[in-house]
Amino acid sequence: MMMRILLPIFFALGLSAHAEDWPTWRYDVERTAESPQVLPDNLSLLWSRDLPRPLPAFNDVRLQFDGGYEPIVKGSRLFVASNREDKVTAFDTSSGALLWEAFADGPVRLAPVAWKDKIFFGSDDGCFYCVEAATGKEVWKVRPVPSARKLIGNKRLTSVWPIRGGPVVQENRVYFAAGVWPFEGVFIFCLEAATGEQVWVNDSTGHLYGGQPHNAVAIGGIAPQGYLLIDGDELVVPSSNAYPGRFDLKTGKLKDFKLPLGGRVPGGWYASLAGKSEEKEGKRKSLLADMGINYVRHEDRLRYEGKPEVRSTIRAGEQEIRFAKGYEKVPGKVHAMVVADGKLFVTTAAGGLYAFGSEVLGAKRRHADATPPAAMATELSSQLLGEIPRHGYGVVLGSVDADTLVHLASETSLRLLVVEEERRRVRALREVLSQAGIYGSRVAVWQDDPAGFEMPPYFADFILLHEEMPSDQRERIYESVRPYGGKLIVQRGGELEIRLRAGALPGTTNYHGDFKPSLDELVKAPLGVLWFDDTLGHFKRSPQPKIIDGVMITTTKDWLDASTRTMKVD
Repeated sequence: MMMRILLPIFFALGLSAHAEDWPTWRYDVERTAESPQVLPDNLSLLWSRDLPRPLPAFNDVRLQFDGGYEPIVKGSRLFVASNREDKVTAFDTSSGALLWEAFADGPVRLAPVAWKDKIFFGSDDGCFYCVEAATGKEVWKVRPVPSARKLIGNKRLTSVWPIRGGPVVQENRVYFAAGVWPFEGVFIFCLEAATGEQVWVNDSTGHLYGGQPHNAVAIGGIAPQGYLLIDGDELVVPSSNAYPGRFDLKTGKLKDFKLPLGGRVPGGWYASLAGKSEEKEGKRKSLLADMGINYVRHEDRLRYEGKPEVRSTIRAGEQEIRFAKGYEKVPGKVHAMVVADGKLFVTTAAGGLYAFGSEVLGAKRRHADATPPAAMATELSSQLLGEIPRHGYGVVLGSVDADTLVHLASETSLRLLVVEEERRRVRALREVLSQAGIYGSRVAVWQDDPAGFEMPPYFADFILLHEEMPSDQRERIYESVRPYGGKLIVQRGGELEIRLRAGALPGTTNYHGDFKPSLDELVKAPLGVLWFDDTLGHFKRSPQPKIIDGVMITTTKDWLDASTRTMKVD
């Protein structure tokens, strides 16, 4: 048996057997993953689903706060967030029936949290959402970040300040964090849960001056990525690869945070408090790390922090459930387990969702996705395929039919973005594209005004306009077209009018590496982030990247490594 369950002799002496919720990631505000829920003695499969494979933001395990589905349960409903399809979905806990879907404009990378009859979640779009638990209907939505400015983050269009500090609720207030680049600004928020009204915000932790590795000093700060937790009167905020910061729960004032120093003992996205089970053993409650997450190989040395299997251990009553090595009733690698509503719920790294219980429901229910619609060419998709590249980013500003998008996605590797203002059209497009299995990671739909939609400069290989716009708006949109062959395409009737952005930007040069000075005249302070990703994470002493005609070429430390990428990374 792959899952170890430790059952003390006194297990049968009258522990509570009533159904419990699992309303937040790892059960409670301290993230102890210890529930009083007692599981039935004999668990059988009730139902299962194959959800789309998760698409984490980062490859680095210290940053994989969204490595898989993390269910929460409130009453008879189970809720999961999707970093691939930009939504939160509700399922019936007994049957697995789909109850509702609530979409955001960007990836929802962290588990939602339940409070009373509401569900809260944040998104990479920079917005924080409150919806009804019963229906998914929006109760309130706020964009607490400074502006609508965007960038390409982990291959997706996101806010400069994505919400990646996972929410936690206590005493009618919800806490979360936005922003991942300290010099761009980071924000720790406290809102009234009922209304979304701001109680306090800390916006001063992105410019802290202090020690850094290699005996250096510099300006740095907190980079919130991971699940916030509450330790008494303190709010604990995980900080990406660094150690968590601590804030006063009532005021938001920073109480403790240290910039990373030498020694390279690694931080990470995971943090939780020791639970009651460890208190019984006479241990002091403390902040826990997982050595399977908080580790790094630096040069020839492996450094780590924490204890093994902290994240992959939960408790149900007096049962300790460890699932790092899997669960014999579930195929594949187990990502998460939760115990609620008298049942055990399991998710896998591949996207499987399984429910186990003691109910006699007849045949096991395996929910299969509907057959995706076939990709059918349209007049517009056929025209565009003659003009656009096969990889990169494409934008459609205004209404477009789903068939065109499905066909473009099937014939290219493009990541497509549609900006549509009308709510019903947005909903219809999302549902069809989700059914086709391409929503979010391949084709995303933002609900916004196409004419005023703010985009980062230089990123789009093509932008399609459906109608005439004033010249000043066209020029603003043109700034988002990629140099070296990007196209602004205007559809007039049945014809396409194309404006090519050929060659380099004025004042720019190629860079051939070799640690020589750059002659580029365009890049000047102040600077901001255009894109970020860790696909090409060659840290320290790697050859310098070359920038040739708008393409970055990079190699690993082993210059003769035959596996070095020589193709473009989409």
